[in-house]
Amino acid sequence: MVIFHSPAPASERAQSLLLVYIRRVVGEVTYEVCEHCGSGVITQVHVATPLQDSGLGTRAVSHLRACYPDVAWHSCLTQRMTRDLAHRMRLPHGRAGLSCPHLLRDAAESQGRPRRTRR
Repeated sequence: MVIFHSPAPASERAQSLLLVYIRRVVGEVTYEVCEHCGSGVITQVHVATPLQDSGLGTRAVSHLRACYPDVAWHSCLTQRMTRDLAHRMRLPHGRAGLSCPHLLRDAAESQGRPRRTRR
């Protein structure tokens, strides 16, 4: 499995990790980072159904932590599977503990936008 960094269409600040296995995207983690404030928020995790219990989400979050070691990560994940991932990875949930005004503003603007789908 290979992890690629990619811009995400959710907002100007959003980025994605694309999880690729045998030339096929099998998962995506959307996140935002404010390196000025040292804050990051994971806004979405999607892993293909057959691979949901394979540890890909955990691997992707660990990859983010390795790429941004000085960033305090938070989670805005709402689906049960992704909430479980956030709990296992000890990511604080919600925006209450997020101190970055830049991410708070961008995240509020991007709420409710439909997620793009990959085929």
